[in-house]
Amino acid sequence: MKQRRLHTLDRFLKLPGDDAPVEDNLRLLADIVGGEIIRAEGCRIMKVTDEIDLFPYSTIKDIHDHLRSDLYRRWHFVTGGDDRLYDPRQFLFLDTETTGLSGGTGMVVFLCGFGYFENDCFRVVQYFLPDYSDEPLLLQMAAEHIKADTILVSYNGKAFDWPMLSQRWTINRLDIPAPADHLDALHPARSLFRRLGEDCSLTTLEKALLAFDRGEDVPGYLIPSKYFDYLYDRQPGMIPEIIRHNRLDIISLALVTRHIPEYLSRPEKITAAALLEGVIHHFFRNRRFEALAAYTEKVTPGHFEAGSPLAKLEYSLALKSLGRVDEAGLVWKAVAGNDSGPHVFRHILELAKYQEHREKDPETALETVDVLLGLETRPRPRQELLHRRQRLIDKCRRLSPKPL
Repeated sequence: MKQRRLHTLDRFLKLPGDDAPVEDNLRLLADIVGGEIIRAEGCRIMKVTDEIDLFPYSTIKDIHDHLRSDLYRRWHFVTGGDDRLYDPRQFLFLDTETTGLSGGTGMVVFLCGFGYFENDCFRVVQYFLPDYSDEPLLLQMAAEHIKADTILVSYNGKAFDWPMLSQRWTINRLDIPAPADHLDALHPARSLFRRLGEDCSLTTLEKALLAFDRGEDVPGYLIPSKYFDYLYDRQPGMIPEIIRHNRLDIISLALVTRHIPEYLSRPEKITAAALLEGVIHHFFRNRRFEALAAYTEKVTPGHFEAGSPLAKLEYSLALKSLGRVDEAGLVWKAVAGNDSGPHVFRHILELAKYQEHREKDPETALETVDVLLGLETRPRPRQELLHRRQRLIDKCRRLSPKPL
């Protein structure tokens, strides 16, 4: 009985594509996208190679300006990183497409794309998996790109792409390659550019930062299902669009990576308060206070004044750390008198400290603390403010015989 039940499942296990001429259909797909079929050890994959002209996608037109060896520093990409310089010719830009978006051992990388600079051009190489049984060859080809001196660059790749590939290498009993470093451009991009759009996806940054639109594009959430469609009927379907999507992601990743040091090293590039806020935040979180102050002073007037209270707070605290307390005090006074929002509270608190300790004016500081008490409702911070208020009252009594 059990055996008969298992036989009834055959109609679900046997798909239309199982009877299709797989090799011919893969060749059809290769002809459409300009790929080549690679065979080894009983497996086959498709490789697509393109030399990309970056000019249409970037305002930085000279390829040699992308290859400057004095540009990319570790702290640009890693919070708390040092001033170590990277040679962009060692960069290997990575992006994958998988059979799912949430992780797990059942997921497979069916398209693995790499981008790198070679002979003064930008080359993109992609490997497509025509069937699950061909996975070892795709993984071997991918691993060959990663050398001991490779600087891997990805976009959320530390959390997704690299763990996924590492898991597949392990499952297939292959050695996991060890790059010299792995830079995730998502984190500095969020720090610098998140105020430019609704999110910090590559497609958003293309429009807001790179000023190009990729046009019609297959949504990322549909990509796994479209690959399953290919496995089902062995027809090219939307695979060419997925390959294009992956290629554009790699190009965008390379250009966003280039724009990170561009904005961190050139104050004249700041054309909006939102960009300056991102730069201030990036300098501040890396505790590069002197560089933050020097950079902000070179920005076109008006952008700082139009910025948010948070950006002004980070700038003022950097000045305070540098001992430039009077300059910071001017910022606190300006924000306390003109701005609103959750971060204004911290400006007013810093102003109260400044009035008490720097200006030696406990009466004015007491008035400022009373303003803070009208804003703060949480028990513990209120208790701290009440303690500060009582200390200021005592100071005022010592300085003046008038009752309070």
